[in-house]
Amino acid sequence: LLNAGALTNQDPINCLQIALRMGNYELMNLLLRHGANVNYFCRVNTTHFPSALQYALKDEVMLRMLLNYGYNVQRCFDCPGGKHCHSQYVTDGWTSTVIKDTMFCEVITLSWLKHVSAKVVRVMLDYVDHVKICWKLEAVLKEQKLWPDINFILTNPRSLKHLCRLKIRECMGRLRLRCPVFMTFLPLPNCLKDYILYKEYDLYGQENFTGIY
Repeated sequence: LLNAGALTNQDPINCLQIALRMGNYELMNLLLRHGANVNYFCRVNTTHFPSALQYALKDEVMLRMLLNYGYNVQRCFDCPGGKHCHSQYVTDGWTSTVIKDTMFCEVITLSWLKHVSAKVVRVMLDYVDHVKICWKLEAVLKEQKLWPDINFILTNPRSLKHLCRLKIRECMGRLRLRCPVFMTFLPLPNCLKDYILYKEYDLYGQENFTGIY
Protein backbone atom coordinates (compact mmCIF):
# COMPACT_ATOMS: atom_id res chain seq x y z
CA LEU A 1 0.00 0.00 0.00
CA LEU A 2 2.78 2.43 0.89
CA ASN A 3 4.67 1.68 -2.31
CA ALA A 4 1.46 2.37 -4.22
CA GLY A 5 1.13 5.80 -2.64
CA ALA A 6 -0.87 5.29 0.56
CA LEU A 7 -0.60 8.39 2.77
CA THR A 8 0.81 7.66 6.21
CA ASN A 9 -0.65 10.71 7.94
CA GLN A 10 -4.28 10.73 6.75
CA ASP A 11 -6.00 8.13 8.93
CA PRO A 12 -8.11 9.50 11.83
CA ILE A 13 -6.05 7.31 14.17
CA ASN A 14 -2.39 8.01 13.48
CA CYS A 15 -0.66 4.97 11.96
CA LEU A 16 2.67 5.77 13.60
CA GLN A 17 0.97 6.01 16.98
CA ILE A 18 -0.44 2.50 16.52
CA ALA A 19 3.01 1.15 15.62
CA LEU A 20 4.50 2.88 18.67
CA ARG A 21 1.89 1.45 21.01
CA MET A 22 2.51 -2.01 19.58
CA GLY A 23 6.27 -1.58 19.97
CA ASN A 24 6.64 -2.79 16.38
CA TYR A 25 10.06 -1.59 15.18
CA GLU A 26 9.64 -2.92 11.65
CA LEU A 27 6.30 -1.18 11.13
CA MET A 28 7.66 2.04 12.63
CA ASN A 29 10.65 1.96 10.31
CA LEU A 30 8.43 1.31 7.30
CA LEU A 31 6.09 4.20 8.14
CA LEU A 32 8.93 6.61 8.89
CA ARG A 33 10.66 5.80 5.60
CA HIS A 34 7.41 6.61 3.82
CA GLY A 35 6.95 9.99 5.44
CA ALA A 36 5.10 9.39 8.70
CA ASN A 37 5.12 12.62 10.70
CA VAL A 38 7.03 12.17 13.96
CA ASN A 39 5.75 15.56 15.15
CA TYR A 40 2.05 14.72 15.09
CA PHE A 41 -0.29 15.78 17.88
CA CYS A 42 -3.18 13.53 18.96
CA ARG A 43 -6.69 14.96 18.69
CA VAL A 44 -6.94 14.69 22.46
CA ASN A 45 -3.61 15.98 23.63
CA THR A 46 -2.49 18.17 26.51
CA THR A 47 1.27 18.00 26.00
CA HIS A 48 3.44 20.84 24.78
CA PHE A 49 5.61 18.31 22.92
CA PRO A 50 4.52 16.11 19.95
CA SER A 51 2.57 13.04 21.07
CA ALA A 52 4.81 10.25 19.76
CA LEU A 53 7.39 10.68 22.51
CA GLN A 54 5.15 9.41 25.31
CA TYR A 55 5.18 5.91 23.79
CA ALA A 56 8.99 5.74 23.49
CA LEU A 57 10.19 6.90 26.91
CA LYS A 58 11.13 3.39 28.04
CA ASP A 59 12.62 2.13 24.79
CA GLU A 60 15.80 3.68 23.39
CA VAL A 61 15.41 1.97 20.00
CA MET A 62 12.02 3.62 19.47
CA LEU A 63 13.22 6.91 20.94
CA ARG A 64 16.25 7.07 18.65
CA MET A 65 14.11 6.24 15.62
CA LEU A 66 11.85 9.21 16.34
CA LEU A 67 14.74 11.57 17.01
CA ASN A 68 16.72 10.45 13.95
CA TYR A 69 13.70 11.23 11.77
CA GLY A 70 13.41 14.80 13.00
CA TYR A 71 11.35 14.75 16.19
CA ASN A 72 11.16 18.29 17.61
CA VAL A 73 13.26 17.72 20.72
CA GLN A 74 13.57 21.42 21.45
CA ARG A 75 9.95 21.57 22.61
CA CYS A 76 10.81 19.10 25.36
CA PHE A 77 13.11 21.66 26.94
CA ASP A 78 10.60 24.52 26.85
CA CYS A 79 9.48 25.38 30.36
CA PRO A 80 7.77 28.56 31.57
CA GLY A 81 8.79 27.71 35.13
CA GLY A 82 12.54 27.88 34.60
CA LYS A 83 14.22 28.15 37.99
CA HIS A 84 10.93 29.02 39.67
CA CYS A 85 8.09 26.97 41.17
CA HIS A 86 5.98 24.87 38.81
CA SER A 87 2.79 24.80 40.84
CA GLN A 88 1.09 27.61 38.92
CA TYR A 89 1.53 25.74 35.64
CA VAL A 90 0.28 22.31 36.66
CA THR A 91 -3.40 22.87 35.83
CA ASP A 92 -3.03 25.29 32.91
CA GLY A 93 -3.66 22.46 30.46
CA TRP A 94 -7.24 22.23 31.67
CA THR A 95 -8.11 25.85 30.91
CA SER A 96 -10.18 26.86 27.89
CA THR A 97 -7.48 29.12 26.48
CA VAL A 98 -4.42 26.88 26.59
CA ILE A 99 -4.54 23.28 25.41
CA LYS A 100 -1.12 21.89 24.51
CA ASP A 101 0.87 23.14 27.48
CA THR A 102 1.73 20.19 29.71
CA MET A 103 5.51 20.38 29.69
CA PHE A 104 7.93 17.49 29.24
CA CYS A 105 9.50 18.21 32.63
CA GLU A 106 6.10 17.66 34.28
CA VAL A 107 5.69 14.29 32.56
CA ILE A 108 9.18 12.81 32.92
CA THR A 109 9.35 13.65 36.64
CA LEU A 110 6.21 11.67 37.48
CA SER A 111 6.87 9.01 40.10
CA TRP A 112 6.49 6.12 37.64
CA LEU A 113 8.76 7.68 34.99
CA LYS A 114 11.50 9.54 36.82
CA HIS A 115 13.68 6.40 36.99
CA VAL A 116 14.14 6.68 33.19
CA SER A 117 14.44 10.48 33.15
CA ALA A 118 18.23 10.62 33.00
CA LYS A 119 18.49 8.07 30.19
CA VAL A 120 15.85 9.87 28.13
CA VAL A 121 17.36 13.32 28.66
CA ARG A 122 20.86 12.05 27.89
CA VAL A 123 19.64 10.66 24.56
CA MET A 124 17.81 13.89 23.75
CA LEU A 125 20.94 15.97 24.31
CA ASP A 126 22.47 14.30 21.26
CA TYR A 127 19.88 16.12 19.12
CA VAL A 128 19.90 19.69 20.45
CA ASP A 129 22.11 22.75 20.75
CA HIS A 130 22.83 24.17 24.21
CA VAL A 131 19.69 23.94 26.36
CA LYS A 132 18.71 24.82 29.90
CA ILE A 133 16.65 22.61 32.17
CA CYS A 134 14.24 23.75 34.86
CA TRP A 135 14.81 23.22 38.57
CA LYS A 136 12.21 20.44 38.80
CA LEU A 137 13.85 18.30 36.13
CA GLU A 138 17.31 19.10 37.46
CA ALA A 139 16.34 17.95 40.95
CA VAL A 140 15.23 14.56 39.62
CA LEU A 141 18.25 14.16 37.34
CA LYS A 142 20.67 14.85 40.19
CA GLU A 143 19.50 11.61 41.78
CA GLN A 144 20.50 9.57 38.71
CA LYS A 145 23.86 7.99 37.83
CA LEU A 146 23.98 9.81 34.50
CA TRP A 147 23.80 13.26 36.09
CA PRO A 148 27.59 14.00 35.87
CA ASP A 149 27.50 13.27 32.13
CA ILE A 150 24.35 15.33 31.62
CA ASN A 151 25.67 18.21 33.72
CA PHE A 152 28.92 18.28 31.75
CA ILE A 153 26.99 18.65 28.49
CA LEU A 154 24.67 21.31 29.92
CA THR A 155 27.48 23.44 31.33
CA ASN A 156 29.91 23.30 28.39
CA PRO A 157 29.78 24.51 24.77
CA ARG A 158 28.70 21.91 22.24
CA SER A 159 31.27 20.79 19.69
CA LEU A 160 31.42 22.55 16.33
CA LYS A 161 30.92 19.19 14.61
CA HIS A 162 27.69 18.65 16.51
CA LEU A 163 26.43 22.18 15.82
CA CYS A 164 27.16 21.80 12.10
CA ARG A 165 25.15 18.58 11.98
CA LEU A 166 22.19 20.29 13.63
CA LYS A 167 22.34 23.24 11.24
CA ILE A 168 22.58 21.03 8.15
CA ARG A 169 19.60 18.98 9.33
CA GLU A 170 17.62 22.15 9.99
CA CYS A 171 18.37 23.48 6.49
CA MET A 172 17.48 20.17 4.85
CA GLY A 173 14.17 19.73 6.64
CA ARG A 174 12.52 16.53 7.86
CA LEU A 175 11.18 15.36 4.49
CA ARG A 176 14.54 15.59 2.73
CA LEU A 177 16.31 13.85 5.57
CA ARG A 178 14.19 10.73 5.19
CA CYS A 179 14.46 10.68 1.37
CA PRO A 180 17.22 8.27 0.21
CA VAL A 181 17.14 9.68 -3.33
CA PHE A 182 17.80 13.22 -2.13
CA MET A 183 20.69 12.09 0.05
CA THR A 184 22.41 10.43 -2.89
CA PHE A 185 22.63 13.79 -4.67
CA LEU A 186 24.33 15.57 -1.78
CA PRO A 187 27.96 16.31 -2.78
CA LEU A 188 29.32 14.85 0.43
CA PRO A 189 31.32 11.73 1.34
CA ASN A 190 29.22 8.84 2.59
CA CYS A 191 30.72 9.12 6.07
CA LEU A 192 29.40 12.70 6.34
CA LYS A 193 25.98 11.67 5.06
CA ASP A 194 25.87 8.96 7.72
CA TYR A 195 26.85 11.51 10.35
CA ILE A 196 24.08 13.90 9.27
CA LEU A 197 21.58 11.04 9.51
CA TYR A 198 22.79 9.98 12.98
CA LYS A 199 23.69 6.53 11.68
CA GLU A 200 25.91 5.94 14.71
CA TYR A 201 22.71 6.06 16.79
CA ASP A 202 20.56 3.99 14.43
CA LEU A 203 19.98 1.13 16.85
CA TYR A 204 17.31 -0.42 14.64
CA GLY A 205 19.62 -0.44 11.61
CA GLN A 206 22.37 -1.96 13.74
CA GLU A 207 19.90 -4.58 15.01
CA ASN A 208 20.76 -3.50 18.54
CA PHE A 209 17.49 -4.15 20.33
CA THR A 210 18.79 -3.96 23.91
CA GLY A 211 17.64 -0.39 24.49
CA ILE A 212 14.61 -1.13 26.67
CA TYR A 213 15.06 0.60 30.04
